[in-house]
Amino acid sequence: MSKTNKRFRVITAFSATLLLSLAIAGGASADTSTTDREPGAKTTPPPIELNLNSVSPMSTYLSNASSSIKKTTTSMQLTATTYANQSMDLIGVYFQFQRWTGSTWIDIDIIDGSTSNASTYSSTKSFSASDGYYYRGKTLHYVRKGSTYEEQTLFTQSLLMGQ
Repeated sequence: MSKTNKRFRVITAFSATLLLSLAIAGGASADTSTTDREPGAKTTPPPIELNLNSVSPMSTYLSNASSSIKKTTTSMQLTATTYANQSMDLIGVYFQFQRWTGSTWIDIDIIDGSTSNASTYSSTKSFSASDGYYYRGKTLHYVRKGSTYEEQTLFTQSLLMGQ
């Protein structure tokens, strides 16, 4: 085999590999215009995120937490509960209502709810929502006993308003 023929084969193989790599990379960042949108949605859906929604086993007082989101006709409701293993000086939740912009989550509203001398705090907060946008809840559950403060952040699933 001549040097020219070998060089031609190497260049051809390299070019084919390069074109294949670019095609694969191009497919991964393909246009996600209106074809990927749910009917009535103003943005593409948010990415699916791994959400363990569990309390750190290293907590001394904070024993469990939960949060969920639900849509009504005109609003979204966040429900959250914080559990402690004994009566706390302060126990509560920061309810953060977030909207998907198409590329990032932004805070729309934040409401604090808490109580004292209790081992459980539970509440539901309503937030105004516009049709066509995805929303989720970010809840920061906290407890305070003396000078010890513990917290855990949870995220709800995302929901499309409208439909």
